[in-house]
Amino acid sequence: MADIPSVTGQFSAQDFLASATKKPAKNDDIFSSASFLRLLGSQMKNQNPLEPMKDTEFVAQMAQFSQLEQITSLTSNMKALNMSSQISQGAALIGREVTYVPEGSITPVTGRVDKMVLENGGTSSALIVNGVRVGINLVSEVH
Repeated sequence: MADIPSVTGQFSAQDFLASATKKPAKNDDIFSSASFLRLLGSQMKNQNPLEPMKDTEFVAQMAQFSQLEQITSLTSNMKALNMSSQISQGAALIGREVTYVPEGSITPVTGRVDKMVLENGGTSSALIVNGVRVGINLVSEVH
């Protein structure tokens, strides 16, 4: 059975209470550059001095992180572009007559577009045609 080392140094009830009531650290984004640099610094600090990490490994990690940041930025920009495109398409239909086939029906309906609404935080949009919500994907003709 392994020996359990004894506790050394002074410890008081105030120390325990202070550590128990300490507020948790702010939840940082794990993919931020600050988090990456903290992780890299921690990795360097705790590496085995007899087998240090090679500089090529650091460069590879930096390149991977840079690529991740660029992909994240590209995704954000693509979402914004998609929303802008939906708004432009919907706004261009306001006041125009459209024909659509309601879900669960086979009979086309024609009506005037009153307005366009963004839904799900701007990730999708719909038209209001004669007071009825119509998905843009259901529109088959624009008159």
